[in-house]
Amino acid sequence: MRLSLILLFGACATGGRPDAIPDSGSNPTPTPDGMVAPPGTPDSSQPADASQPQPSEASLMITEVALAPAGGELVEIANPTSQTIDLASYYLSDSGNYFRLPAGATVDSSDFIVKFPAGATLAPGAVISVAFDTAANFQTTYGSAPTFSIASGTMTAVAASGTPTLTNAGELVVLFQWDGQADLVGDVDLLLVGVPSAANGLVDKSAVAIDGPDADTTASVYGADARTIAPQAAAPGAGVSTKRVARESAFQSNGGNGLAGEDETSENTSMTFDSAFTAPTPGGVPSGLLP
Repeated sequence: MRLSLILLFGACATGGRPDAIPDSGSNPTPTPDGMVAPPGTPDSSQPADASQPQPSEASLMITEVALAPAGGELVEIANPTSQTIDLASYYLSDSGNYFRLPAGATVDSSDFIVKFPAGATLAPGAVISVAFDTAANFQTTYGSAPTFSIASGTMTAVAASGTPTLTNAGELVVLFQWDGQADLVGDVDLLLVGVPSAANGLVDKSAVAIDGPDADTTASVYGADARTIAPQAAAPGAGVSTKRVARESAFQSNGGNGLAGEDETSENTSMTFDSAFTAPTPGGVPSGLLP
């Protein structure tokens, strides 16, 4: 059953570090030469803030996902860039409707959209883990604490139906950015973990028009998604995880809905994620992924 939920724009969790940087996302905006900037990029007609990483330099990666057991469900994210990334406008979701967040989204039972807390940052070369169960249960499972825990409330629940979990057979996991005002979100990284059902897969947002909560009443339109990203041949079972083994390769670098115009739905994950699933290693990634 699909449930409509009230979304709390601008909500933030308690905790985290102070001094969150300004939002980095914006509407696709005509530039002085008449081009349209991709989702999540600054308006190039305005002076860039040199103190903040620009989207082309600020691409975080999903590096590990564990679907089971419940106490061990996790998503791991790494920063392969040379700059600290402010996470205050970054979101994590398993809902195919994540891209409708600016206009209000619906999520299926146990699906979720969660937001990182104000002040949270990710340093160059650093890795974070997001637990779905409580931090205590994650600690019991892995012997180490997660960076964030949905069940423990250190992520801001923006939309959720029931208890957020990952489907054991597989589903979409997506990291995206939204400034709370723009019409469109910007894809950061996504993965079809395991073998998702149609209800748990990637929804085509090509040419979908959204009018977000910004001051105008003009809708913006998503670019075309290639949607060539494939599910995995099998789902990682209980006690193992799928891990990134290489940086993004063989993907469409422009014309998409990523922060720098790349198409995250075109990543060849058969080359960048493993298929011989092994025990989870939260907080640890292959050395070749990071500077």
